[in-house]
Amino acid sequence: MSTPLLELRGLSGGYQPIQIFQNVDLTVEQGASIGFFGPNGHGKTTLMKTISGVLEPWRGDVIFEGQRLNRAKARGSRRWRNFNYDVVTPRRMDPKTVARAGLIHVPQGNLLFPEMTVEETLSIAPLVAAERHQSSAHESALHEKVGALFPRLQERRNHKNRFLSGGERQMVSIAAGLLADPKLLILDEPTLGLSPKLRLELCEAIKTIRAAGVPLIVIDQDIGFLTELIDVLYLFDHGSISRRLERAEIPSHDQLMAMLFGEAV
Repeated sequence: MSTPLLELRGLSGGYQPIQIFQNVDLTVEQGASIGFFGPNGHGKTTLMKTISGVLEPWRGDVIFEGQRLNRAKARGSRRWRNFNYDVVTPRRMDPKTVARAGLIHVPQGNLLFPEMTVEETLSIAPLVAAERHQSSAHESALHEKVGALFPRLQERRNHKNRFLSGGERQMVSIAAGLLADPKLLILDEPTLGLSPKLRLELCEAIKTIRAAGVPLIVIDQDIGFLTELIDVLYLFDHGSISRRLERAEIPSHDQLMAMLFGEAV
């Protein structure tokens, strides 16, 4: 039996002093993709940030390809907001270690350095995978694939990120994630707030990424879009997984809302 790509074991976390999610267990098998669906503000984004080490997990473990990415013991008490606890106690997870392992997170919200150009941004991303792939030919092949997927970025390569449209910035974010050569790519609301035309363009690009064999974790509110990408859907509300659905079991959007809120929509 093959080692799972990702395992979460009793994972809990949040923003001190508020716990946002608790005791999350799930498994992503090799080559598989999963989706998350649920109400806004119930912890999906916080969970993704914790998986990638952006936020420190409070308890539980993140296991990637059989290797635990966090320190074993639980997070210590942190009572004072103005004290730098990292001076005396290292974080339970190092996001650099997570990224170098191949678990790449494209967060919600176009979080790019505004004064960097597209070309500068995309030149940094391959450094994440440098320890895994020393070959310049491999890096060139990645750039070629990303260029074919997002030809618009070639036209914008000398533009600063702050001058791009929301859809173009999201393309840069996903392109950077791909150039890090992910073994698992997390996409948090990748089409949120985009115009219908750009949203359609980006959805097609993400489908192409999945068809190329890149495993995904996707958060999105469009259940039809999710169904085309994933093998398993997790319903997430009030900080925990309320249901696990195989692709063949995924119902309509209205039925999902009824599952979450207990009434017909």
